[in-house]
Amino acid sequence: MSEPLLRLKHASLGYGEQPILTGVDVEVQPGSFIGILGHNGSGKTTLLKTILNLIPCLKGQCVWQGATPDSLRFGYVPQKEKLDPIYPLSAFDVAAMGTYHRFALRIKNKAFIHRCLADCGAAHLTDKRYSDLSGGQKQRVLIARALAAEPQILTLDEPLAGIDITTQKAVLKLLKHLKEERGLTILMVSHRIQAEKGLFTHIVWCDEGKVISGPTPEMLANSKLAEVFKTEL
Repeated sequence: MSEPLLRLKHASLGYGEQPILTGVDVEVQPGSFIGILGHNGSGKTTLLKTILNLIPCLKGQCVWQGATPDSLRFGYVPQKEKLDPIYPLSAFDVAAMGTYHRFALRIKNKAFIHRCLADCGAAHLTDKRYSDLSGGQKQRVLIARALAAEPQILTLDEPLAGIDITTQKAVLKLLKHLKEERGLTILMVSHRIQAEKGLFTHIVWCDEGKVISGPTPEMLANSKLAEVFKTEL
């Protein structure tokens, strides 16, 4: 097994001095597609924010490959993106936000952004106003923005929320393509499993302040998880 991109060791996660998850041991292996699952309010987003280094561990360690969080590049698709419609941002403008680390939007960067939009099936949306797009179209643009950061790890927080079943299937197909074609490592937060279980190589389950994780077949063999997932299929 290769060296993990990052590892949480005996970590307590939360805000201020209030832990939400304790005793967390999670590894993120290169090329994996990890589903972070659990009921609403179980701490899934807290776990994701810790991995992204948006909040620190209260106890324990988060060890990144290369020793520092800056040694890894993340692409992040938030649960809800609020961009004030008063600003006439196009889909291209929003995708270009992912290149913030380059400081300047040069011609070669513009071509790269167009490729990111095309990879997400959003090339035809380039000049359209972002606020006028449908929920599914916005998701494609936000994934393109995350890809523009040239991530090693693509993270998504409830990317299927608020979009119809047909669009959900299209987004999942897109994520499968990105993993296979780009070799991306993907972490996806969800409160259900449904069609996603065929994509996940590993599952991280948050429940009652604890986290358990492992390969998907092993996790689905767990009687409690099998019972929960069966009711949500």
